[in-house]
Amino acid sequence: MTDSPDPDAEPDATAPAGTGTGDDAPTPVLVERRGSTMVLTLNRPERLNAVNEELYHTLIAALRMSEADSRVRCVLLTGAGRAFCVGADMKEHRAGTRTAQDRQRYVQLGQDVCRRIQTCTTPVVAAVHGYALGAGAELAVSSDFLVMAEDARMGFPEVSIGTFVGGGITHRLPRLVGLRRATDLLLLGERFTGTQALDWGLAHAVVPGATLHDTAMKLADRLAGQAPLSLGRMKAALYRADPVDTAFRTEPRDLLALMETEDWAEGIAAFAERRAPVFRGK
Repeated sequence: MTDSPDPDAEPDATAPAGTGTGDDAPTPVLVERRGSTMVLTLNRPERLNAVNEELYHTLIAALRMSEADSRVRCVLLTGAGRAFCVGADMKEHRAGTRTAQDRQRYVQLGQDVCRRIQTCTTPVVAAVHGYALGAGAELAVSSDFLVMAEDARMGFPEVSIGTFVGGGITHRLPRLVGLRRATDLLLLGERFTGTQALDWGLAHAVVPGATLHDTAMKLADRLAGQAPLSLGRMKAALYRADPVDTAFRTEPRDLLALMETEDWAEGIAAFAERRAPVFRGK
């Protein structure tokens, strides 16, 4: 992995995107078996692994494959290049080519990915370096274990650009860090460090970037050595005690409603133009 960008600088998600077509186009998610662990690597490094429909589809397929393969006892989720995932691909959002139905499908894909991570019987470890923002933070927080590099930065900036979170985060985050902390993170959109995440009980471990992958793999190997049937039932029991269905149902409604507003378009434009948005409540 290469070094993360300057933590105080805005992540650059405006680099030219790959063609995404042709037989030699890179797959958006790399899949590799390492013993009993399946390593899934988000693979759009030229876009800092910003999510799009193709990435979501490929990740869902890989997660299904991990559950169907009895030899896979743990999943390790990470990102190629300088970041884990900087969230939605704003360039594709700003292009304005998505219909209302396209938006609905895209939003539902994001929900489906996070729901599958949270509810699959196979434990999921997220190894986060660089930035994990928006949809990237949703993927990381959906995982059962979060291992972060010391210089990693996470955050939920949706409110600052007129959009909304997904992935059941309005339900999951308060359970992990408490309502007071979750309110600060979601309404103020402030980024936080690995050390803060560890202090709040959100991260399992925080390590130097150079040892991130090895640390996450050791944790994955430890989980892979546990009794798989017990693990699956234990994970299900933890989430069954407090159903998340309401959040998964209402978050897409709120996000899709915001996507029809002038403020949403202004937030996307301001992000791309690196200026403060001017919201009008319309």
